[in-house]
Amino acid sequence: MKQFVGIILFVAVWVGTGYTQAISSKPQPTFVIHGPTVVAFFPITQAEADSGEGNAEALDDFNYYIFEANERLNKAGIEIHIVNEQSFQTQTGKKLAEFQAGKDRVSYYFIAPNKEPHAEYGVMTDEDLLDLARKHFGIAIR
Repeated sequence: MKQFVGIILFVAVWVGTGYTQAISSKPQPTFVIHGPTVVAFFPITQAEADSGEGNAEALDDFNYYIFEANERLNKAGIEIHIVNEQSFQTQTGKKLAEFQAGKDRVSYYFIAPNKEPHAEYGVMTDEDLLDLARKHFGIAIR
């Protein structure tokens, strides 16, 4: 009888653990690319931001400059997505690709149909971001 109860407890814990892992793992963001797009990401946790290692200031700068560039990018027909993940996927036509954060986790990923994607790393000012978008996409941005 003890053995039977032990087996039931083992199965219950095993199933419960798998269920918890399934719930806690969220799907990787996927962006469908129809035109020029910038995916900006800074995967950081609140604990990392609060660590006092300059992360909070870098995150503030990242958010500020993205906000400043957003309207001008949109007016030029460039989509912008902001994510707080280690990786994401892009779908261009039927092609699915994954981008993974490197050691400098702040990244800007420039992608468009029929154009090779390009990544830049480190927090950029709005003007730097706009200049890179102009160069990569060949689009006038005012």
